[in-house]
Amino acid sequence: MSTKQSLINRLATLMDRHRALDKQVSDDYKNRVDDSIIQKEKFDKLHLKREIQELQKQLGMIDKQA
Repeated sequence: MSTKQSLINRLATLMDRHRALDKQVSDDYKNRVDDSIIQKEKFDKLHLKREIQELQKQLGMIDKQA
């Protein structure tokens, strides 16, 4: 089982990556990049969002147990 601090660190990392992908998608729209590239970036962003939500749930459970 992961420690609370390691989960918090992982969450911060994932959130940073999610923000970076969000900016990349926005920039790609502005620069009219190929739709297939944008689609992959959006899929990656969605995957990160799901990981973020799962980590937030785990942290919530840890807080309830404490």
